[in-house]
Amino acid sequence: MDNETTIIRDEQICVLGVDDRPGNLVALEAVLETLGITFVRAYSGREALEYVLKKEFALILLDVQMPDMDGFETASLMRSNRKTEHIPIIFVTAINFQPKHVFKGYDTGAVDYLFKPIDPHILRSKVKVFIELFRQKEILKYKALELEKANRYILAQQRALKTSTMRFTTAFDQSFQFMAILDAQGRVLELNAMARQLCDAAHRKTVGQYLWDILWPGNAEQHRSLKTVIERSMAGEPTSDEGIFFDKNKEMHSFTRTVSPVRDDSGEIVCIAVQGQDISERRRAEEEKQKLENQLRQAQKLEAIGTLAGGIAHDFNNILSIILGSAEMARRVSGGTRDFDRYLDRILMAGNKAKDLIRQILIFSRQSEIKRVAFHPGTVVRESIRLLRSTLPSSIEIRQKIDNRTGHIIADPTQFHQILLNLCTNAFHAMEKSGGILTISMDSLAVEEPAFRGGGEISPGRYIRLTVGDTGAGIGPENLARIFDPYFTTKEVGKGTGMGLSIVHGIVAGYGGFVEVESELSKGSSFFVHLPQTDDPGQGEEESCLIGSGGETILLIDDDEVVLEMTRVMIEMLGYTVVSKKDWVDALKLLGENPHGYDLVILNQAMACLKGKELSRQLLEIRPDLPIVLCMSHGTPPTGMEYWEPGIAELAYKPLAIEDLSALIRNSLGKR
Repeated sequence: MDNETTIIRDEQICVLGVDDRPGNLVALEAVLETLGITFVRAYSGREALEYVLKKEFALILLDVQMPDMDGFETASLMRSNRKTEHIPIIFVTAINFQPKHVFKGYDTGAVDYLFKPIDPHILRSKVKVFIELFRQKEILKYKALELEKANRYILAQQRALKTSTMRFTTAFDQSFQFMAILDAQGRVLELNAMARQLCDAAHRKTVGQYLWDILWPGNAEQHRSLKTVIERSMAGEPTSDEGIFFDKNKEMHSFTRTVSPVRDDSGEIVCIAVQGQDISERRRAEEEKQKLENQLRQAQKLEAIGTLAGGIAHDFNNILSIILGSAEMARRVSGGTRDFDRYLDRILMAGNKAKDLIRQILIFSRQSEIKRVAFHPGTVVRESIRLLRSTLPSSIEIRQKIDNRTGHIIADPTQFHQILLNLCTNAFHAMEKSGGILTISMDSLAVEEPAFRGGGEISPGRYIRLTVGDTGAGIGPENLARIFDPYFTTKEVGKGTGMGLSIVHGIVAGYGGFVEVESELSKGSSFFVHLPQTDDPGQGEEESCLIGSGGETILLIDDDEVVLEMTRVMIEMLGYTVVSKKDWVDALKLLGENPHGYDLVILNQAMACLKGKELSRQLLEIRPDLPIVLCMSHGTPPTGMEYWEPGIAELAYKPLAIEDLSALIRNSLGKR
């Protein structure tokens, strides 16, 4: 019983006393104090109703005579509520001794009557009975909950046991391994589903048959081998070996086989367990894993090259800024001869080509945006051919046929240039030893209906077709379907990564186009790149227009002293007042001394001590409405959100020509 009494302690048992006279309640509480219970006082029927709705009571001692709401009405209301109808009520009265009043009390739900003056011994005895009843009720409730928990636990255990039984009884049949249970003579007692599938045999047809007759019908050598292994197992010696068998489709499988004795509790061998693992797939998987590991190493090399290329391009952009800036200023301030101007134009042309080349490197290293514009591809093709003529050996003849009547395409010109160069590089490698003819042509064609070409579904419409052909060694039929796979190459080590054609295929597919190839051994190959044609010629290049200053002052910040000086001179040529600072601390100090003395800030993002984005935040703390131009050599494209934030008026990429600076400054000042 001690354990049961701990379920609910005396102080947790509550008795409610209801009387409009406080003295009576004090007296009741004093009498019941020795029981160790909690006595709650209510001075009216309404207060008592509030208590019983909030708290559980073992008993209510209810005075009959009370103003507003007497004991009978209070008891009736308690009995009408499902939450309180079960609470025992003892009426306490000093005047209503008549039987009719007593019966009325019982009719309203009382369990007993006490008449004043109350005998303390009788009161304690009666209350004690109801306390014990309440305690037993709580114990029963607790035990019911415990029983319910136990039942839930038993049901859960039963479900777990059932699940476990199902799991273990079905594991044999659902195993991906060949599994068989044999008797001492090698007859089948049980075959799992995998074994039946491989043998193309129904379960009822396999039970009782010799396993060797199922796997190798008519093969005496295999019969003897398996028989020997079974005899060893019956002698207690497990055996593992490798073998072959032919499935229902007559396809040969290599497998590992384990034959083990199965013992009962007494240790006696009762049957033989045979497990077979088809290792043909595993061996293929190992080969594929090795291939993927090689590709991963190659990808890591390319990633490292890309990172290195991005860093080199960043430094080269600064150098190029100086070259292009100097050439532009020389052309604008010199009164040189026509030849001198022509030489400067060549420097600018070569510098801009270098600028495009750097952008191509940054695209390769994923540090630059792809710019889709409408352009005529013939221009890029002709420029690329001029470049190829100066780089390819004389043993390779270049023939071209460019149809100028074709329309435009929407793509990144740098990527289109990359497509052509990758295809021409492949053609060069195919003809490197013996020489040959490199044919480059461009025309347009119409696709009338949806079709599946070039490894994908294409939409109807007009396409620009770029053809690159060679008279090299050609591609064998066994390799033709794989030439666009990443890292696949038939070239010698050091002649390529196997990514060129994969990159071409990816770029073209990204523009909604497709690539086809024709090849014949010893005769050469032709690649046909199809890109959707557009009738929109685009806006073309804007004419260079330099708009000068309106008297504005610009704060220029760059930690590269030469770039800083070159940029300062170009901005001053536009008519602006420029204050240039190499040290960002000095720049902050200047702005702090005269916050409204500057109309615009142009700063370098990639400074060594403090990134431009962080510096821009500090500048904006001094003057929140100050427009800022952030210059970068590479990084997130302007369409991204990494650098855009309040106060950044424009993002710009180096190298910047004087026309670029003019437009940037004009646009930024216009946003004030």
